[in-house]
Amino acid sequence: MWTIGVKSGLITLLGLIAYGLVVELTGLQYLLRSNLEHVVLALGIYSGHYYYKAVNHGLMTYRQGLKLGFIITSFVGLVNALSVYLYTKLIDDSLIVQLTEGVQDTLRKKGMEEPITEKMVLVMQHMSPELLLIGTLVSTVLLGFVFTLVIAAFSRHPRRPHERSCVPS
Repeated sequence: MWTIGVKSGLITLLGLIAYGLVVELTGLQYLLRSNLEHVVLALGIYSGHYYYKAVNHGLMTYRQGLKLGFIITSFVGLVNALSVYLYTKLIDDSLIVQLTEGVQDTLRKKGMEEPITEKMVLVMQHMSPELLLIGTLVSTVLLGFVFTLVIAAFSRHPRRPHERSCVPS
């Protein structure tokens, strides 16, 4: 299961990188970008479930689906968080400022009240690369786990007729 989870996580990461490159080259808006990244993550989880079922003769329990999804999202979250941390720490520490400005613009466009927006910006401006690492990891794993709960329910193998508990008539 770990091998399939890491392979699926690596494929998901490659999909996210390719998608990120397409977004940067085409100049899509940040809001659209973040929503479609969720779709790529969900497709990565689903493809891991599909591959696991193919290897196991079409069988996968809900628990196995949850475990596999957790492995995939943990791998994606860890690599993503480490790359953001290293980029922020070693290459460009203005990434936090750019993220703050993006969040501020998004909140204003959504009509958020100015005092709330200012508090959010103030908190984000004092964020360290270490907090960004933890936040990225936790948010990716939590979001991936929510996706996994839903995807595992649909991709698990249904019970066979002889496994159903029936009361004889």
